[in-house]
Amino acid sequence: MCSSDLPDWIARLAVDGADPFDAPLPLRAIANFPHNDRMVFAVRKETGITSFRDLAAKKFPLRVSTPLRETNHSGAWCAEKVMNAYGFGFDDIERWGGEVLRDRPRMLSGAGAPVSEEFDAVFDEAIMTLRWKKLTEQNDLRFLPVDDDVMARFTQRGWKRGTLAKGLFRGLDEDVPTLDFSGWLMYCAAALPDDFAYWVVMAIDEQKEAIQRSMDRPGSGLTGKIEMRNLCRDLPVPLHPGAERYYREKGYL
Repeated sequence: MCSSDLPDWIARLAVDGADPFDAPLPLRAIANFPHNDRMVFAVRKETGITSFRDLAAKKFPLRVSTPLRETNHSGAWCAEKVMNAYGFGFDDIERWGGEVLRDRPRMLSGAGAPVSEEFDAVFDEAIMTLRWKKLTEQNDLRFLPVDDDVMARFTQRGWKRGTLAKGLFRGLDEDVPTLDFSGWLMYCAAALPDDFAYWVVMAIDEQKEAIQRSMDRPGSGLTGKIEMRNLCRDLPVPLHPGAERYYREKGYL
């Protein structure tokens, strides 16, 4: 069983055996916690970069802060796929004289500087964190949109469209289309015994106030109140039968 900070639509790709998965995975949902998130592609305004196509044409030696690629983090994977749609990737940025920074692990806590001083861009998710608040308050950034033609190809493959809403950050002066990264899915193998899944949901229900208190702080990944009726709805993959039994017995379904 696992709780994931990747967008919930990736779980759907896993069940369907779609890219990046080689074969269908037998996953089932336990609960989907409130987590409102987006992928962000932000560059310093002084770079002069206005779009992904502009970046590719100029072959700008970008110094970009992003999740470590070797960890297979969904943010780095998504950033790579978006750039690939425009004909380049992280390796190309490095060939142009740029650099993929390795600063993210020490920057997410909100303490100290939100990014290495030498950065030109941040391609990352977790918009609710203090890091993004500091980044946008301390730097003049431009937010790169994912163009409609590229977005259409992604949504056809099961990705979810999102929007960075005007006013969310300083410098975000209009709505910017991007990828949705919402969903904090707790999932398991379909073979998990029914009673075990039942007890997990029971534990969440009994401890929901304590869970809420532990996450009730600025920058928390939990972006809404834990409502048992909502944890079991609008799921990207089928609900585990044992979990479903608990939700139904308690009247949540």
